[in-house]
Amino acid sequence: MKNNTKKIIIGLVCLVVLVAAFAVCWKVFGPKATKGEKHITVEVVNSEGATTDYELDTDAEFLRIAMDELHDQGFSYDGTDSEYGIMISAINGETADYATDGAYWALYVNGEYGQYGCDSQPVTDGDTYTWTYEKAQ
Repeated sequence: MKNNTKKIIIGLVCLVVLVAAFAVCWKVFGPKATKGEKHITVEVVNSEGATTDYELDTDAEFLRIAMDELHDQGFSYDGTDSEYGIMISAINGETADYATDGAYWALYVNGEYGQYGCDSQPVTDGDTYTWTYEKAQ
């Protein structure tokens, strides 16, 4: 009985150490927001391949806030919030339904596949954020 208790305590200590290590790594290597005014471009490439560009001067530190500011220019989005951030399901009224046909909205930053969701994607002056309707292969 004492041996099992000892194993459980050691396991819990290891778990706490791992969680702390992941938190430190996220703090050091995670996305870094920049303060101040930035000029960005948000592009939307719909299912037909047509592109719509939106220019924005913003103080937003993360993309989702900047996307909210684009509402006056006719940009809209919808999605489901979760503990990991929002999962975008529709942009400008066009829904991508992965369960139906494997379609989803992919985020690109300066032409490179995005590493973060829009909740944690830092906004940097001069960057272009592209939402592209894609289908899984």
